[in-house]
Amino acid sequence: MDNRLLDEHSIIQLCFVTEDLNKTTEWLSELTGVAAGPVRPFPPDESSIYKGSRGHRFGCQIRFMDFGNIELEIIQPDKSPSAWRDLLNEKGPGFHHFAIKTRNLTKRKAYLESKGHELLQQGEFDKGGGRYAYFNTMADLGALIELLEFDNDKEPQP
Repeated sequence: MDNRLLDEHSIIQLCFVTEDLNKTTEWLSELTGVAAGPVRPFPPDESSIYKGSRGHRFGCQIRFMDFGNIELEIIQPDKSPSAWRDLLNEKGPGFHHFAIKTRNLTKRKAYLESKGHELLQQGEFDKGGGRYAYFNTMADLGALIELLEFDNDKEPQP
């Protein structure tokens, strides 16, 4: 088994969850002078995995803010159970995860699970052009770790 998490020496994204996407991103834009991108709907997808099973129908709306050295992702989840909704229900709006780009989600998933970090949620984005996976690192980090794998930059895997 591969004994590392990073393919590259960088964290590519920080994510916050909110109950009001527009209010939060407008406030951040005013505070920082960085414009938020357009609202991107992330519709429910029954192939997504949540807490070990498929068939959960959860979705959200997302806006991104590009700070040059890192991307901020702001998510407003729908009311369905999800890793996003869980954090909002338990703690309110705030920091949710940091994201790491990987070329091999299968290997990195096995690595995190071998360290005792369970997979909370997994799905596809950009019409199947990539995959994401959230791992429960709350006890150690106070936030989740997200792995992002893009089809245009992935290693062959089983």
